[in-house]
Amino acid sequence: MALVDADTRFDLENPRKFSKKGKTTVTRTFRLRKEWDDVLRREAEKQGLSVNVLVNLILRRYALFDRWTRNYKVISLTQGSFQEVLEGSLLENLAKAGEKRGAPSIQSIIDIMGLPSNYNSFTFLITNFFGGGYALWFSCHRHFRENRDIFHLQHTLGRKWSVFLQNYFLSYLKTLKIDCETRVYDYAVNFTVHRPL
Repeated sequence: MALVDADTRFDLENPRKFSKKGKTTVTRTFRLRKEWDDVLRREAEKQGLSVNVLVNLILRRYALFDRWTRNYKVISLTQGSFQEVLEGSLLENLAKAGEKRGAPSIQSIIDIMGLPSNYNSFTFLITNFFGGGYALWFSCHRHFRENRDIFHLQHTLGRKWSVFLQNYFLSYLKTLKIDCETRVYDYAVNFTVHRPL
């Protein structure tokens, strides 16, 4: 099976850099067990993709997320199970947990990934890592307004999760001494961040 880069190239040394121009491709040949190839072919057909594109998506997820989570001790829960945990928790406790764990957890992820502790790394994590289809904490919609960035974090887990997210990300932004305004909704949080110069 020959593999080439997907449409958008990710710079492994600088995860904030993406490029569609001058992409470099590499051809590699792999030997796969037949049952794995059958799974890839069926899944690619079901998604309306070529096997090549599907494998590139799998490799991209590994490069951007999976290889870091092994060092970070990530666990997986179904959304229904996680919803039960949230419903059984007091709002105040979730707010405190977000404030307590946010800054050190985000800093740990940044350190594991070898990124600098700055606003660009925060932006990468909130848009791609937590909210870009990998950690699946939320869908992140970023909007640019003059000297501000607006991050709209949309999810289906209710107000308690919104409050946790608000405190989690605010605690890290405070370490960067970045001004931020938030708005909490039942199924979303808005962060309006005054972009550092």
